[in-house]
Amino acid sequence: MARRRKSNLEEGVNLDSLMDALTNVVAVLILVLILVQADVSKKVVDFLEGLEPATSEQVEASKKEVEILVKRVAELDQLLQKDAPTQVEIEVEKRQLALLEKDVKERKDLLVELEGLKKAAKEAQEERDVEAQKTEKIQDRIAELEGLLDETPVLKIEPTIVGIPASRPIPNNASIYRAIVIHNRIHFIDPITPLELFKAEFKKAKIDFPNQRIKRRGSDRYIYQAPPILKHFKGFDFKNSRGQKHELTASPTSTRLHIRVSPNLKNGGTSLEELGEPRSDFGRILDKLRFNRRVVLIFNVHPNSFNTYLRARQLADREKVTAGWEVNGSSAFVIRINDIEIKRQQEPTPAKPGPERPPNLPTKID
Repeated sequence: MARRRKSNLEEGVNLDSLMDALTNVVAVLILVLILVQADVSKKVVDFLEGLEPATSEQVEASKKEVEILVKRVAELDQLLQKDAPTQVEIEVEKRQLALLEKDVKERKDLLVELEGLKKAAKEAQEERDVEAQKTEKIQDRIAELEGLLDETPVLKIEPTIVGIPASRPIPNNASIYRAIVIHNRIHFIDPITPLELFKAEFKKAKIDFPNQRIKRRGSDRYIYQAPPILKHFKGFDFKNSRGQKHELTASPTSTRLHIRVSPNLKNGGTSLEELGEPRSDFGRILDKLRFNRRVVLIFNVHPNSFNTYLRARQLADREKVTAGWEVNGSSAFVIRINDIEIKRQQEPTPAKPGPERPPNLPTKID
């Protein structure tokens, strides 16, 4: 009995201790809450005291904002009260939306194209500006040259008076020599010696040249193949001492061979200045020709050297060498070999229809 009573007493003591502890905790929490509430109240008072009083303009602006918000709420409320759209209305809206998207895409494409046009216009303008600058420089240069031209004294040139005697045909038995007048130089051409050398060599070697024999009354006709003859005469020495090049040629459409004589245009012949010297190369040639009354000297005059021809012609007339002249722009002379016929390699191109060409007039002496 004594033990049981003691146990109950110990349990009562323990509960009393627990209640004391809880009471203390609650008291502490209440105290903390009072302190926090007091601090918050103080901060609220400090915040309100720190606020600046609102002006009339701010009050009016706030009222307008409130009115806008109220109006917006009313609109949203009306939208909420409306019935949900039907399927037909939804389809209509979809089609309108598709049209709008298409329109937006087209406008974007137009904007891209417009940007390209703007870029092209800018580049064109830049090019025009560059050309305008070039034109301005050219105009300035023209003005400068015109100014210099105005300051340049006028050169008075006395006209050259040329007497042209009556022309006459070249005698049939004449020995015709040529003189090419070009770039103010005279190149004497001997067409007789190369032709004689060719005929002599051809007579010795013609047995080796293939030919077609055509019998006819009087003398037979022989038509030769051109390639073997050209090969045989390649590099042939035509005994020329004036630095001129001789070449045997054959046109594919021609039935005759030719000897092409090409003078040294730069250093060959006799210049206009050298014609005034007592013993020029051309003067020595005239000195040899004047003893043969059958000699005829034909000047092939290039348009750029007419004054040179006039000086050379004075010398020829002084030496009493029969002469004539013709305008010829070629820098070479071609000797036609009429005695030998060759096979044409191809037919000539037919002449195009049109006005007839005037006939070639025979060269004459004057």
